[in-house]
Amino acid sequence: MMPAQSPISLNTLYLIERKLAGDEQPGIEVIGGTVDIYGSQKTPTSAPTGMFKTSAGFSGIDSFGMVPKYLYITQATGTTTSIILTGISAKPV
Repeated sequence: MMPAQSPISLNTLYLIERKLAGDEQPGIEVIGGTVDIYGSQKTPTSAPTGMFKTSAGFSGIDSFGMVPKYLYITQATGTTTSIILTGISAKPV
């Protein structure tokens, strides 16, 4: 069974909730361009300020080593057409 997918947008702060059981790894897919990914375990006052950069210039498919409580993604280069999270839900804050 394929994990649930959550499309998300650039420059939006999201509250993240893990949706997978056991040792399955949640993931991210970025199509077009590259993005910088920021995460935080605490509510940031002004994203991405105060958040840690988990990935710079990311494009493609990967799994999260650690799932942050808050997620924020910015455009690095090019034009990103799609960002999809798998195995986690993302609610705009």
